[in-house]
Amino acid sequence: MRPASRLLAALAAALLPAVAAPRAWADTLLLKDGRTVECKKAVRTDDGKWRLTYEHGEVLVAADLVKEAITTDASGAYEPKDDVEKEKLAKGLVPFEGKWVPKSERDATTARRAAEAKKRIDEAKAHREWRNRYRAKTANFEFEYTIPPEIAKGYMDLMETYYAFFTKQFNVSRPPKEKLKVCFYHDYDTFLEVSGAGYGVLAYYRFVPPRELNFFYDRLRPEETVAIMFHEAQHYLSHLFDLKFNMPHNLGEAYAEYYGGSSWDPVKKVMTTGGLQEGRLTEVQTDIQGGERRSLEKYLRGELGYDDYTWGWTFVHFMMETPKYRPKFQRLYRALPDAKDITRTLEGEYATVKGDELVKAFQKYVGVDDLAALEKEWWDYIDKKLKAESVVGFEEAAFAALNTGQTLRAKRFFGLAVDKGSRNPTLYLRYGDLLRGDDNGKAGELYRKGLELDPLSPALWIALGRLTRALGGDEHEATGTRYLKLAAELDPDSVDTALLLEEAARKVGEGLGKPGGGEGR
Repeated sequence: MRPASRLLAALAAALLPAVAAPRAWADTLLLKDGRTVECKKAVRTDDGKWRLTYEHGEVLVAADLVKEAITTDASGAYEPKDDVEKEKLAKGLVPFEGKWVPKSERDATTARRAAEAKKRIDEAKAHREWRNRYRAKTANFEFEYTIPPEIAKGYMDLMETYYAFFTKQFNVSRPPKEKLKVCFYHDYDTFLEVSGAGYGVLAYYRFVPPRELNFFYDRLRPEETVAIMFHEAQHYLSHLFDLKFNMPHNLGEAYAEYYGGSSWDPVKKVMTTGGLQEGRLTEVQTDIQGGERRSLEKYLRGELGYDDYTWGWTFVHFMMETPKYRPKFQRLYRALPDAKDITRTLEGEYATVKGDELVKAFQKYVGVDDLAALEKEWWDYIDKKLKAESVVGFEEAAFAALNTGQTLRAKRFFGLAVDKGSRNPTLYLRYGDLLRGDDNGKAGELYRKGLELDPLSPALWIALGRLTRALGGDEHEATGTRYLKLAAELDPDSVDTALLLEEAARKVGEGLGKPGGGEGR
């Protein structure tokens, strides 16, 4: 460690206990999305919210987000309304859940419930460490997860339902003795570390032994987690056609997007495929508005790259939702790994079908001689059959553009999503990050809107804190630092330690008579 690093470490050690050291705080809330929140005091307000008090601020949380609560506020002093209630109080009775009971009974019930809630909360907190993860087996999968068990159970049921549906539709079965391991992570850093996925990825199918599926559970976008789960499960299930064959990227990803739009009706016991991927469609429609349309031949040759997910999805949707093409198109998909009339290319240990051979196989199996005519049918299908106008499409298109480095495109879609009334706090965080430096006023508005939707988000408090401090001046410095410390109180494990080191370094600079603040921000 270099001397400067030792200095910063020592300074951080002096600073961090004030903001991130474990506390024996009095009140704890377990939220329905699996988060555990601790604070100095939690009190129900008259308008049905929870007011959480911290050393560096207060946070209001909607009551319908709270699953369990352990508070030190038993009942407080009760003011009798009349002489009858005065007499009951004098006899040692207290109002409790709509009736009058002995104070000892109320206290015993409250204590028992608090102990039970504490046990559940402690168990939930312990299982959020990957080494203490939950484990469960179903007919075809082995699940490992750190998300709430009731949420995991829903995904387990969906995976088994989807497996039964797809394997029946394509007449495939899993290898003998193999149960695919499926992992769900509540924390993105843990997901990256354990799964080996690259940053920006939300799910990862490892197709080489030992095969496994990994998913980051985004509590703010659970519907996206389901879509990604179906997408990645599709990769696994099509891999079961032949474990030594990799689907061509263009068909594999487009098919996965098509099945990623599936939905299950548990009452009617019906699986519906071909749901609208609004984010993908919004990207395609934006291309069309800009005067761009993709070539069918280039798509079939595998020359579109990222557009396999967008334009490729629309093509598979067109083929699968058009009765005259669907059976033949499915037969092609199933034939690619092992049909004798298709020539495969070996890439390492795995075979695939590429370029001219894929075009040739497509035309033969689907019975299409004129690709230009089919291309026109496809484009007409997009224009006339696929419609997306909800905020979801703009949200998903914005995140997709951001994840692929298309900054200008992302800003445009983020702006449209905000204009349509998005209630996704992560969207406001990411959009604010994009605008920071160019339009700090707008970025601050976005962070504050995000905090209205999720006041317990450490990432949003950190972003607002950094932005506020960067405005300069003692007042902004103090307010921004308080926001950072509040973020640390909300969730010490998720706080960017570098921010606290930065503050420590600034303090030292001031103490040594050097210019303070501003560096590295």
